[in-house]
Amino acid sequence: ASMTLSNRIQAKIYATSSIKLDQLVPVFHGWIREKKLDELAIDVADYEHVQEGPGVLLVGHQFDYSWDLGEGRPGLVYLRKREAPAPEARLFDAVQRALVGCRLLEQEPALAGIGFKTDELLVKLPDRLRAPVDDAGFAAFKAELEPLAAKLYAGATVTIERVGDARDVLGARLKANAAGSVAELLARIG
Repeated sequence: ASMTLSNRIQAKIYATSSIKLDQLVPVFHGWIREKKLDELAIDVADYEHVQEGPGVLLVGHQFDYSWDLGEGRPGLVYLRKREAPAPEARLFDAVQRALVGCRLLEQEPALAGIGFKTDELLVKLPDRLRAPVDDAGFAAFKAELEPLAAKLYAGATVTIERVGDARDVLGARLKANAAGSVAELLARIG
């Protein structure tokens, strides 16, 4: 079974520096006000009190962006919640939108100095029904991630390792020995 039947896809790009969560609230509100995204953004929620939680959440109709503090490593997460594009385009789309979010954050004057670790990417399918957490499920997921990794990290050596255990959702960590800037990665998969 093809994994991308899942409408729920999460992509996290790790930050190279931490930011104060309260700095992010007005930034996300600005994205809504100025319609910086090509998707319907609705609201901003602050979960700063939740340890290793989503931090600040930009809630959209089909998606969420969040400043995620999971694993004790801050980063930007894009979550596709519903109405994903065609199955063969879903992983590309989610990663591309995560990179777009990073690019917008890099361009925010209020967040001067923010940077992202582009040689590592965490992708999860939070959908146990359509993305079973077993060896067959991971094998299918990995097979779908390989063309994405080849395009994203053109020419680099990439490892794709399984993350989480049976209690978690299906996840994979991509690591490349060379990457480039957020803008360069966007240009490769755009």
